[in-house]
Amino acid sequence: MVVERLDVENVRNIEAAHLEFDAGLNLLVGPNGAGKTAALEALHLVFRGRSFRTTRTERVVRHGAARLAVGAGCRDPGQGRIRVSYVRDGGRVELARDGHTVRQSSVIALLQPIQLLLPDLSDLVFGAPATRRQWLDWGAFHVKHGHAATLRDYLRVLRHRNALLRVDDRQTLSVWTEQVAELGERVAQNRRDYFETVKPDIEESLLALQAEIAVTVDYWPGWRGEDLAETLGEQHDRDVKSGLTNAGPHRADIGIKCEQGDASEVLSRGQGKVVASALRLAQARHLATAGRRSLFLIDDVGAELDEAHSERLATVLDDMDCQIVATSANPGAGDVLRGSRGGRLFHVEHGRLTAA
Repeated sequence: MVVERLDVENVRNIEAAHLEFDAGLNLLVGPNGAGKTAALEALHLVFRGRSFRTTRTERVVRHGAARLAVGAGCRDPGQGRIRVSYVRDGGRVELARDGHTVRQSSVIALLQPIQLLLPDLSDLVFGAPATRRQWLDWGAFHVKHGHAATLRDYLRVLRHRNALLRVDDRQTLSVWTEQVAELGERVAQNRRDYFETVKPDIEESLLALQAEIAVTVDYWPGWRGEDLAETLGEQHDRDVKSGLTNAGPHRADIGIKCEQGDASEVLSRGQGKVVASALRLAQARHLATAGRRSLFLIDDVGAELDEAHSERLATVLDDMDCQIVATSANPGAGDVLRGSRGGRLFHVEHGRLTAA
């Protein structure tokens, strides 16, 4: 899919904007606070039904406005126009596709895979396991049918089990433990299958970016042993004492290691961003083999990357033939992305976006 047009109304400091996008690179340039990131946020809103900066959509509505709306015109048979709106008083996000209401945001999310390269990208390496689980589940969501629903069901029964652990109702607890084990095994298998298929793409992306340090990645399901039900049985007393389930997919992680130890304890911030970039690129590579074109949203081009790594990242993105919407406070910083591909340049100032 290619996003050809973006219409933004009352998102952050953007009162109204109408952008015609290039199928390749689109670079938004302007000073800090001008509205560049808000434009990326608007794109994320229309395809994901939520912001990447906050879970509270009312905070995204422009100050003094009653509602926001974002529309995206897409070039792809059958996709047409996608629109998201939010009314401050109603407090509800509404999605529509070609004028027809869409009840589940996942339906829209499946249409356009989005890869975020934001200033906090290195959290994939240095941050909590939950960040890496999100990366894993986002990839599995696009290639494993029903994974999102299975994960939701698992988290629901997990909450019930945790509540029962606090009162130690063994008879009722056993029923919920069985469900946690069954759904947990399915979630873990989906993740494992996806990770094994995307791992070669991770290795290829690391090589292309020349991370300058040997890095290995491995998947850990969230418990030791072959059988989750058996592990839950063995840890029953510990779970009752803590009031929490201590084994399962909710504790899964991607282990990123170097020869010297955990990458989070060895790598510099810049090196961490290179490795995290490789993880995002790998997902896009994997989806591309199935004919799924990713949309990259890149905020603050080149931040924490030296010139050489920035150029390698630009080369990989160019080879992948993906659509990019990127921001920079420095007009020259975007030149490494533009290269020979051209694309479109937009100036952003005080919430106004104009084509150069």
